[in-house]
Parts: sequence; structure tokens; C-alpha cells
Amino acid sequence: MPTQRDTDKQLHAHLTAASAKLRETGAPDLAAAVDQVLAPGGWHALRRLENAATAAPNFSIPMRTEDRDTVKRLAEQAGESLTAIVEKRLTDFIAGDFDPRVARATRNSGAAQATSNLNMRPNPDLIAQVRARVEELNDTGRSPKLSAAGVARAAIEEHYRLGQYKPADTAK
Repeated sequence: MPTQRDTDKQLHAHLTAASAKLRETGAPDLAAAVDQVLAPGGWHALRRLENAATAAPNFSIPMRTEDRDTVKRLAEQAGESLTAIVEKRLTDFIAGDFDPRVARATRNSGAAQATSNLNMRPNPDLIAQVRARVEELNDTGRSPKLSAAGVARAAIEEHYRLGQYKPADTAK
């Protein structure tokens, strides 16, 4: 039975032969493409294209840097997927089973803290539904106004008891 290494060598030999045949038959552009894939690291271009086609778009959630770092650490320790946590609560939000707490912006309070983005790739159809629900709620005069990222941040804060969900006795 051929080993994986033997199979890989055979694939390389076939692609090299295909490149030569393409040059012989007057298709130098196609030969160059095969040669590019055969070059060291050449397959990375195909992998990037494949990943770009299948990956959900990035979704940024602005939050306090300290909270973002805490969330990442806690999720890793618990073996939890932040995307799964957010998707679950976004689904609850659409169904009307999650009313996120959103802090009002405080201007000139002197309480500015460093913020960073928590990036993830939730289902884009779910994000579109959340945005539609947010718009619907904001159009009714909801105050403070919601955003899809704000709902996602509230889901994370609720799960890890941070921000607006921090217990009163440990609030700073």
C-alpha cells in the first residue's frame, strides 16, 4: 500500500508533467499557474482563496480591553466557543427572549478606559436578522439605542458576568 509520502511524490510528478505538457501544447499561462502552485508555499494562494470563500465575515465587538482579555481567558479555560455563546443569545434576542442591558454613554465623565475589538465570525444570516430586529426596536424610540455589536457584547457580558452584568458587590 502506498504511503502518504509516495502519494504526494506522485502528485508532484504528475503536476510537473502537466506543466511540461501545457507548455508543449501552447498554453504557457496554464503551465505557469501549475508551476506557481508547485513552487514552495504556492498552495497557500489556493488555501487563502478557499478560506475567503467559505469564511463568515469578521464581526467586531468593541469592549473594554480588560474585559475582552478576561473573556478570552475564561472561554479558553472553560473550553467554550465565544461565537457559540454569542450566536445562542443573538437567537434568543431575535425571539424576544433576551433583552440586552446597554449602558448609556457618559460624556466627559473622566472614566474613559481602553477599548479593543473582540473579533469573531458568527453566522452572517443571524447578524442580518439581529440588525433588522435592532432597527425595529430603535425605530420604536428605545433608549439607549441598540446595535448588533452592543447586543453581542451584552451576551458575552451576561455569560461572564462583566460590564452591565457584573454583580453589584464586585462592581468598580
